[in-house]
Amino acid sequence: MTKQKHHPAADDPVLIAASEAIGNMIALLTEAQNYLRHGERLCVIGTMIMFEDHAEDVRAAVRMIRMQRRQS
Repeated sequence: MTKQKHHPAADDPVLIAASEAIGNMIALLTEAQNYLRHGERLCVIGTMIMFEDHAEDVRAAVRMIRMQRRQS
């Protein structure tokens, strides 16, 4: 029987949200890059607008992590 490693973010909703926000940004950047390669400029613009929204989520996650660190 193998012992599973416990990921520290697994129990922390702030770290889970931060990880999710980062993953969303990576996916959007990859999508925008693919659109650029295919010359789909309007799709790039739409994807980058969504990227800006997700950047707000990352900034919020950073603020929450900082607040946690101050409280600990």
